[in-house]
Amino acid sequence: MKKRWLNRVYFLLMNLSLCSVLFSTSLFAIEQTSVDEIFTEIESGMAIKPAELTRKLEYLKTHISPDDFPHYLRLQSALCWNHDPTDEKQRAEAVKLADKHLASDKISHFPEIFTDIKLCRAWFYQHQGRVVLALEEYNQVVGDAYQLESTKLIADARSVRGAMYSFQGNFAQALEDLITAQHLYDSLKLEYWSLYNLTELATSYRRFGDPQTALKYYQQLETKFIELGDMNSATGVLSEMAIALEELGEYERALEKYLKAHKYWTEQGSERGSSTIAVNISGTLLKLNRIDEAKAYLTEAGHSVKPNDEAFYSFMKLFEAQVHLMQADPVQALIELDDAKAAFSRVKNTRGMAQLLLLESQSHSAQQDWKQAFSSLEQYLVLHNELDAKLQSNRTTEMRTRFNTKRIETENERLVEYQRIKEHELKIVKQNKQLEYAVLILAFIIIFIISFFAFKQAQKSKLLEVLAMTDHLTQLPNRRHTYATGEKLFSVKPPSLALILFDADNFKSVNDNYGHDIGDKALIELAKISSSHMRKADLVGRVGGEEFLIILPETTLYQATEIAQRLVNSIAKSDLGDIAANFGMTISAGIAAQEKDKSFSELLQRADSALYQAKSEGRNCAVSNTSLSDAETDKA
Repeated sequence: MKKRWLNRVYFLLMNLSLCSVLFSTSLFAIEQTSVDEIFTEIESGMAIKPAELTRKLEYLKTHISPDDFPHYLRLQSALCWNHDPTDEKQRAEAVKLADKHLASDKISHFPEIFTDIKLCRAWFYQHQGRVVLALEEYNQVVGDAYQLESTKLIADARSVRGAMYSFQGNFAQALEDLITAQHLYDSLKLEYWSLYNLTELATSYRRFGDPQTALKYYQQLETKFIELGDMNSATGVLSEMAIALEELGEYERALEKYLKAHKYWTEQGSERGSSTIAVNISGTLLKLNRIDEAKAYLTEAGHSVKPNDEAFYSFMKLFEAQVHLMQADPVQALIELDDAKAAFSRVKNTRGMAQLLLLESQSHSAQQDWKQAFSSLEQYLVLHNELDAKLQSNRTTEMRTRFNTKRIETENERLVEYQRIKEHELKIVKQNKQLEYAVLILAFIIIFIISFFAFKQAQKSKLLEVLAMTDHLTQLPNRRHTYATGEKLFSVKPPSLALILFDADNFKSVNDNYGHDIGDKALIELAKISSSHMRKADLVGRVGGEEFLIILPETTLYQATEIAQRLVNSIAKSDLGDIAANFGMTISAGIAAQEKDKSFSELLQRADSALYQAKSEGRNCAVSNTSLSDAETDKA
C-alpha cells in the first residue's frame, strides 16, 4: 500500500497537464486573459484550487467552438484529466470520453493531443485496476511521444509509467523512467512537475531498499512544498517519510509523522485522506504490538476505503487479518486474507502478496492445517526468492540510472570506495592468503568502470554523429546527410527514385518584412508540414536557406507529382497565424524521377530545372521534369 496517494490525487486529479498557476480568484480576471494564456496557466504545473480550476474550465467551454478543433481537443484533454480517479463512476466517464475522441478521424491531425488523451485513458485504466492494459497503453504512448519529439509528453508518460512500475516492484524500469522524466522536467524548467516526479523517485529508492536516500529527498521536498504553500503535497511527503522511517525500524518516529498527517487531513475535512493514513497508522501500531489502537484506526479506514481502491484496501485487509491472528482467530484472519489476495492480484503488487502469503501460512499453522501452511509458505518462498533475484538483477540498472543524476558525487564516492578496497586488500594480504580472490574482485570493478565509460563515450560519439547530420533549425537531415542518402538510393536497382525540390516563394520578403526570427519559424513550420505528408521511408532534408529536398524511394514520376501538388496545396491553405498575424506562405516545387540519369547529381539537376520552371510559371505550383519521350513516359 505504501503508495503516495493523497498528494498524487491532489495534483494528478487535475491532470498530468492540468495543474495551474493561481493568478486570480474572479471571473472578471479570467475574461481579461486569452484562451491560449489560460491553457498555458493550466499546463504550467502549479497546484490550483478546485473552484478556480472549475471557473477556468467553464470559461474555456464557453469560449471555444467545436469548429476550433485544436483548442477544442486541447480542452477535451484537460477535461479528461480532471475526472476524479477515486470515484468509480468518474473513472468510467473519463475512459468513455477518451474512447470517443481517440476514435475520431479528425484527432489524427493533432498527434500531440491524441497522444495526451491516450495517456489520460491509460492512467484511468490503471486506477480501474486494469494494469496490464494500462501498461500496454503507456508503452505505446512513450513510443509515440518519442516519435513526436514532444519532451513534455515523454516526461509525463515516463513519469506515470515509472510510478506504476515502482508500485509493482519493477524498480529497474521505474528508476529509468523516473530519472529520465526528472531530467526532462528540469530541462523544461517545470518546477512543480519536477517536484512531483522527484517525490515518486524518492519513493522508488525507498521501495528499492534505500530509505536513507529517500529520506534525504523527502526532507528537501517537504521544505520546498511548504515554501510554495502547497500543504497537501507537503503532507503527502510527510506520509512517505513515515514509511521510510518504518523501514529503518524507527516506528515511534514514523507513528509521530503519520499522526501529524492524519490530523492535517482531518482538519481539512478530508475523510478520504484521513482514512488512507489510518491504514498506514494501523500497520505501524501492529509493529508496536498496540493491537487495540490499530483496530480503532482500521475501523475508521473501513468507512471510506472500498474494494475498488485496491492500493489501500489490500493492505487494510492484510492488517485486519494480522489483528485477528494476533487475537487467536485464524479463521477470520483467512477470510480477510482472501479479500486482500484478490486486491493484490488485481494491481500485481508482488511485495504485498509476499507479506500476505507469510501471514496466510501462519494462520494455517495456528489451525494446525500443516498441509495448507506448508503450501502457503512454499509459495511465499518462491515469491520471496523471485523478488530477491529481481532486486539483484536490478542492481546494475540502478547503478547506471543513478550515475547520470549524481555523476560527480558518485565519482567521488567511487574514489573513496576504491581506496577503501585497496586498503582492505592490503590487510587481507597481511592477515591471510586470500589475495587472489581480492584481486579478482578489484579487476571486476575496474573492468566495470572502464566498460561503463566506454559505453558512455560510444553514446556521446553517436550523438555527435547525429548532430553532424542534422540541420540545427528545423531538425531535418542537413544537406550532407540528404545528398548522401540520395546517392545511396540512386544506386538501387531497378531505378525507382524520385525527388521533390521545393523552396518558399518570395522568402526574402518574409525576412525583410517580418524579421529573421519569423523567417526561422516559417522554415520550421515548412519542415513540419512537409514531414507530415511523407511516408516513413521518405526523407525530407533542408539543403539550402529556404530550399528543401524530398527523397522518395520506389516512387514514379506520376506519384511524386501528386505528392508534390498535395504539399503545395497544403502549405498554401495552412493557417500560419500563430507565426504572425495574417501570415501565409506558398512554395514552388520541381519533380524528377530516375530515368536515364547517370548520377544522382544529374537527377537533382533535373529537379532543380523543374523548380526554376515552377518559379517562372508564377510560383505556388509543382512542375515535373522528364527526359523520356511521350511513348517512353506512357510505358513507364
